[in-house]
Amino acid sequence: MERFICQCGCGQEIPYKKHHKRYKPKFIKGHSNRVRRRKPYNVEKAFWERVDKNSDSDCWEWKGYLMPNGYGQLKEKQKNVYAHRYSYRLHFGEIPKGMVVCHKCDNRKCVNPRHLFLGTPKDNIRDMDRKGRRVVLPGTQKITESDAQRIKRLGEQGIHSNELAKKYNLTPSTVRNIIAGRIWKPTRFKRGKLTKEFERQESGY
Repeated sequence: MERFICQCGCGQEIPYKKHHKRYKPKFIKGHSNRVRRRKPYNVEKAFWERVDKNSDSDCWEWKGYLMPNGYGQLKEKQKNVYAHRYSYRLHFGEIPKGMVVCHKCDNRKCVNPRHLFLGTPKDNIRDMDRKGRRVVLPGTQKITESDAQRIKRLGEQGIHSNELAKKYNLTPSTVRNIIAGRIWKPTRFKRGKLTKEFERQESGY
């Protein structure tokens, strides 16, 4: 019986199979990847190949893969990253920890650095409220802010969390978190009021 040695350089003998009489094997299964020549992946080149760049002032829409949430995505160092976040880092440098990249144009597919700016997660939510873009899907919000305030007040008066949970169709743990102030905290800012840094970056293109 003829013996076949793997050509990847490992020196191991290829396990014999019946079809080897007709088709001579070259590699042990999986070893061909060791000698396959692959071009190095250039993430910046891949980025620009997927950008529909018009004028500097217009949106540069992402033509690559889109996430279900509408944001573009690409690979960087074997990790999936958002296209608009990569664009911001490419043009302005690293994103500080705890900050998010927001859109002035409200176009999630846009990667034009002129349309991007930094803000905190709270800034992003306030911006959505100010522009009327935050949508609560039917059935996803069980109570209103006034309900939460009433639950907190009743809980502080001694009403048991189980009783309040049954009344408002919530879990007892949710009720306890509301009473303790861990969730549904009272709003301390007027809707639409932004931080000074946020206003500075958000104003104009």
